[in-house]
Amino acid sequence: MVKATFAENVDNAKKALGAKDAQELLAIQASLVQPVAEKTLAYTRHLYEIASETQSEFTKVAEAQLAEGTKNVQTLVDNFAKNAPAGSESTVAIVKSAISAANNAYESVQKATKQAVEMAESNFQAAATAATKAAQQASATARTAAKKPTAAA
Repeated sequence: MVKATFAENVDNAKKALGAKDAQELLAIQASLVQPVAEKTLAYTRHLYEIASETQSEFTKVAEAQLAEGTKNVQTLVDNFAKNAPAGSESTVAIVKSAISAANNAYESVQKATKQAVEMAESNFQAAATAATKAAQQASATARTAAKKPTAAA
């Protein structure tokens, strides 16, 4: 990607240096604004998608491991409760209550995290849309300016 971008920049510089007058230079610049902005946005979106997919996979793995660990702890507590000496019922109940509270806290954090990720994705999409519109507007403005006759002409 870096090589392709460098090659495009060299070609664009050659075109700009080959311009015969200011109007032609403005026309060249106008023709380059939107494609560059679109490529930048596409690259940024691609990076964001990779990061989002990686985070999603990481979350799935973490959730699976946590569920397995919780299941193992619950099995351990249940086995302890079956074999516990008489009078330890309150201790077993306290441990089960602590495990339940920890699970509830984790679920609350997980929900908050999912909401934050959804909000970030929404904000990213809004920013990408705004940037696309701004690039299109800048390109249209540059084209309009390039079509106007210059004072030297």
